[in-house]
Amino acid sequence: MDIHVRHVPPQSTENSLKSFLKPFLSKLSIRSVHCTKPKDKNFAFLTFLHLSEAETFLQHYGQTKNQTQYSANNQHQRHPSVTSVNLRFLGQSIYCQKSNNEANPYLLRVLAKEEKDRQTKITTLTTIDHYTPQILPVLFDCISVSCGVWSYAKSNLYFEPQLSWTSRGTLKFGEHSTILTLETGVRVDFLHFATLSIAAEEGSSPSFIFSMREAPRFFQKIVADPLADMFAQLGIRRPGTQLPNPPGGPERRRLPCLNEQHKRIAGSCFVYRVALQPVPYGHEEVAERMQSLRVAHGLPRMIHRRTDVFRSRQTFDEGVQMLQGVLSSNTTSIPFPVAFQILKLALDGYLPPITILKMIPTIQDMARRTPIPLCVKSIRKLFNQLSYAGPDSEATEFGLDDLLQYLKENEEQCKREDNAVDKDLKGSKNIAIIHRVKITPSAMRLCGPEVESNNRVLRKYPNHHEYFIRVQFSDEDGQPVRFSSRVSNQKIFHGRFKDVLRNGIVIAGREYSFLGCSHSSLRAQSCWFMAPFQLGNFTAIQSPAKCAARIGQVFSDTRTAVAIDPALVRLETDVERNGRVFSDGVGTMSVAMMERIWDALPKAKPVKPCLFPLTFLGAKGMISLDTRLQGDCLVLRPSMIKFDGTTWPDIEICEAAYRPLTMYLNRQFIKILEDLGVEDKFFLDLQAQEVERLRSINESPLNASTFLKRQSIGTSLYLPWFINELAYLDLDFRRDGFLRDVLEMALLVELRLLKHKTRIPVEKGWHLHGIMDETGFLEEGQVYCSALVDGVPMALTKKNLLISRAPALHPGDIQLADAVIPPPGSPLSELTNCICFSSKGRRDLPSQLSGGDLDGDRYYVMWDDNCQLKRTYLAADYGRQAPIDIHRAVTTEDMTDFFIQFMETDQLGRIAVLHRVMADQEPAGTLHMDCITLAEMHSTAVDFSKTGIPVDMSRLPRYNKWRPDFEAPGPHVKIEKQGGLSLEEVDDKDPDDQVDQDDDFSTYRYYESEKILGRLYRAIDEREIFEHIKHRSLNPDIGSESTVIDSVWDHVQSKCKLFQYSHHLEWARDIRAMYEETMLDIMINHSEHTLHAVSELEAFIGNILGRTGAQSKNQRELSTTMKERFDEHSAFIVNCIVKDGSDRSEEPLERSMACLAVSLEKKDVYKRHENLLSFKYLAAAVCLKEIEREPGLWMGGDIYP
Repeated sequence: MDIHVRHVPPQSTENSLKSFLKPFLSKLSIRSVHCTKPKDKNFAFLTFLHLSEAETFLQHYGQTKNQTQYSANNQHQRHPSVTSVNLRFLGQSIYCQKSNNEANPYLLRVLAKEEKDRQTKITTLTTIDHYTPQILPVLFDCISVSCGVWSYAKSNLYFEPQLSWTSRGTLKFGEHSTILTLETGVRVDFLHFATLSIAAEEGSSPSFIFSMREAPRFFQKIVADPLADMFAQLGIRRPGTQLPNPPGGPERRRLPCLNEQHKRIAGSCFVYRVALQPVPYGHEEVAERMQSLRVAHGLPRMIHRRTDVFRSRQTFDEGVQMLQGVLSSNTTSIPFPVAFQILKLALDGYLPPITILKMIPTIQDMARRTPIPLCVKSIRKLFNQLSYAGPDSEATEFGLDDLLQYLKENEEQCKREDNAVDKDLKGSKNIAIIHRVKITPSAMRLCGPEVESNNRVLRKYPNHHEYFIRVQFSDEDGQPVRFSSRVSNQKIFHGRFKDVLRNGIVIAGREYSFLGCSHSSLRAQSCWFMAPFQLGNFTAIQSPAKCAARIGQVFSDTRTAVAIDPALVRLETDVERNGRVFSDGVGTMSVAMMERIWDALPKAKPVKPCLFPLTFLGAKGMISLDTRLQGDCLVLRPSMIKFDGTTWPDIEICEAAYRPLTMYLNRQFIKILEDLGVEDKFFLDLQAQEVERLRSINESPLNASTFLKRQSIGTSLYLPWFINELAYLDLDFRRDGFLRDVLEMALLVELRLLKHKTRIPVEKGWHLHGIMDETGFLEEGQVYCSALVDGVPMALTKKNLLISRAPALHPGDIQLADAVIPPPGSPLSELTNCICFSSKGRRDLPSQLSGGDLDGDRYYVMWDDNCQLKRTYLAADYGRQAPIDIHRAVTTEDMTDFFIQFMETDQLGRIAVLHRVMADQEPAGTLHMDCITLAEMHSTAVDFSKTGIPVDMSRLPRYNKWRPDFEAPGPHVKIEKQGGLSLEEVDDKDPDDQVDQDDDFSTYRYYESEKILGRLYRAIDEREIFEHIKHRSLNPDIGSESTVIDSVWDHVQSKCKLFQYSHHLEWARDIRAMYEETMLDIMINHSEHTLHAVSELEAFIGNILGRTGAQSKNQRELSTTMKERFDEHSAFIVNCIVKDGSDRSEEPLERSMACLAVSLEKKDVYKRHENLLSFKYLAAAVCLKEIEREPGLWMGGDIYP
């Protein structure tokens, strides 16, 4: 029921009205109610879940004729028990009466869910220990703020301010952030997840010192009227005040820094001191509030200590300028890769610039006697050896003598590691070593160099890779700069980011400027910077979006390249009909040409693929085998030609169709299928089957090893085989903490995808590249679908094969086709792992599936008889949008402007979420016209990066702010050394009790969805299933460092008594050091945050764990490259152990025994990172594998050399 509240002061806010009403509702024991106060309106609504509670409220505070008034501020006024009285809010009476409108049904469902959750929580709390008192928010008056660094005078720690601002203000400690608001309108947000510690000093001059791992967030209030601010603090706005910003506009402006001086240090100086109002003698209120923070839940670690404050003669900025001058000087002669790492030491705040300047002569000497790559590695090792300066570190760690000793030992270690590796194992022409730079609102982060897949430009200039850098734009935490209706990001996008894109960046005296970006890198908000040179003829392209993408095309990752004579290329016309291009992006190749490709592909792949996406000259698209072509022949079509002018002769390949990919249902597919008549039982059974499979994974070594092999986890170091081998030795992998955690994390990743993304595998389904039938055999509505299943070709023959493509939002994005078999001898029979579409008919089928084409798109096919459509929907026909044409040659400024526009206005995710919400709320689901509109808008947003045409957000349908429960986040995941993985309690605090109402942590409210996605979501009890999996472990409380490897070593020693390995021990220590250093690089380089690595477990399984549900898009992309990098690295280390060059070593068993012995030695813990554990499992697996390979008795008697 809704209650209408009249005569509300229009200047009041929803929060102030909610706070005013809260005690009156509490006295009546009413919890399930929501307050809505439209901005600048003189009315409000109270929505009650229960009719009886609404009537009770009206009995007490409903509008009355006698106008008896009651004010919460009048404590002497007698509170009436039955007689209804009018409330007074901000000095005037407000009148409550039953509304003529019905309550929003989804808001009622939100209130019902929240009441149900409260009851569940009450019944599960069995002891008083679960209760934590509400302490936050805690406020302090402050007088100044300083930005600086921690420093040491002999052994004493002190704060060294670089800049200070004197201004009164308020410091508010909240649940997610601590917010400093100054009278000048400046606001500084210290996010708790980015805060290392807070040093609190009591006494007559109290202060807080925040040690951050990244820059805080800086804001400036847009409304700068001091009187208006005073009214706002009272919860009202002054009548008649003219606001500079339009109604509904942003309230504050995000800043990259606080002023020009701060700009030069904001990205490196992460220590902020907030001085509080001096405390007169005898007043203990401030000290008591400081002490209360000790027990406040959710705050960073609080240290109570006295801290001295001293200013240095030389500022941090002056030191950096001196360092930049030395590194860019012609007389210094420091190679750029070394200078890059030296500068990183200063810019990332590892060491003071003055200390680094004193180290340069030693580094110069090292560079003269040691190869540059080893010098770089020696300096990079320092990053893991240095602590964060501050209360937890000793001054001796940063002494010059100790630092130079570290450097000397690192140099010697790197030389030994280099000698430990056979020269034949080192290089690969398919990879490149590239530096990266991350530009944030406040900082320039130097990263790498990292291994990258090669591309055309890097192959053409193999000796100049240091002149190319990848530049990514992000917020301080590695995420894209977030959109908020309350915050203007104008100064970030059009100030900070545009300045970098227009003017380039300078690193150690070398200037880099913007060149271009690919379609995929644009979505990742990254691009290439380098010195200009001729890549191809782009002058005919007059669309900034298309030009940037075409330049980026030559930077597409391509691991395989085969040089061919351009004379062997034939150009054929496209197959067109009714304005449709049936052959859009697809060509063919002869057998002889295909064999040249096969010879260049990785030898480890047993399958010879018959189709793959390629780039060649200015062409890009899909190539398939055509056995009718004679000799060496490559057939291209005009639809594949993206630009002219390049003469680079290589066919470049980024991937190939080795096997069919698994088909997964997702939320969009499931919703459309539900709306097309598929029964709920199909989805529920499919999900239940997958849940049961996950539950049984750790029941036996066979299940576990099969799962790990299916997920490709640890296959390069024999991990699935090793799990089974332990069972043969009567050792249970579940007794080992690390192996248990590996399996549990891999299972948790799958479980969270299943629950939070509804990603359900389909056994009778494939995900295949699409190509066109070149023979003309297929008729309209027919497809040929073939794949290799366990190495055997399998072709489908079925009526009404279900076909789709992601992303699918329109109900017509799922279509039916008949799968047929070509006659014997047809060239189609030679094709596998693909779906062939007909070249006949009114309209090509790919374009009907979410606007697909054939230049590399993959398509879903499903033949499950339990998935029966009761209806189909006509495919969408949006028409191709012509890219924006500026009628002249595109300039760099045009492309950088488009890059900024894309970052600022990309609305793809917002549209997709709203589509899911509206499809759940509308009875017609995805068939509702609002959802059809959103599907069209989504299509425009997808093409934005190619056309340069942003989606028109004014077409966005009206919607409410309530979300279905399947959109809710899951519990946080903790990774601990003792006890492994655990799920924290969900923060399901009552919405009316939220503390951080003023910050940027949005709190959505959810209702129970009655449609299939809600049923699937609630069918999985994430916590119960995970606890069931953990309970299967024989020792669920065993620590991660507990291990069965000691038992393996005992077995190896007893088996191989006469094998001598001690002469390999020093070599093995170098192999271990090399493995762990590279492992740390992988953990750091694939974290969203450059100074905070992912865990070793995540790197080992190749998946970054979505802490509150499934992964984000950025985490998925990082996980893919991280997994590739770890697999390559672990395979490389295995080869180092068992091979000399391309041949097997003469002593592979002895080497592996030495590695296993060394892996059990204790090592110093890295200062900023966890101690690594995984090398011992690689060594143990390789050692057991080598014992198996030895002639003699594997099971039973001893082995002799």
